[in-house]
Amino acid sequence: MAAACARLGIPVDVAKVNRNRITVSTPAVRLMTMHTAKGLEFPCVAVAGLGALGRHGTGLEDDVRLAYVAITRATHEAFLTYSRVSSLVERLVA
Repeated sequence: MAAACARLGIPVDVAKVNRNRITVSTPAVRLMTMHTAKGLEFPCVAVAGLGALGRHGTGLEDDVRLAYVAITRATHEAFLTYSRVSSLVERLVA
């Protein structure tokens, strides 16, 4: 995502590059993990790859909690994407 944004001239702030910290003083797309986003708020949040949750042996309830954290970071809009169906995706689209 960072490389694609850079090619388009879109400023990006990648939390992983900055010791899991983001800066809010400059306008940019913020890229971070769902864990890093905990406690933060943004007008618009996009969550990509929800179908990938659960691949590392986590249970459905843990995945639901993590998705909840990500989705509730949005104060106005949340966009959710998935490319494969998982038990979490099935639960969210039901």
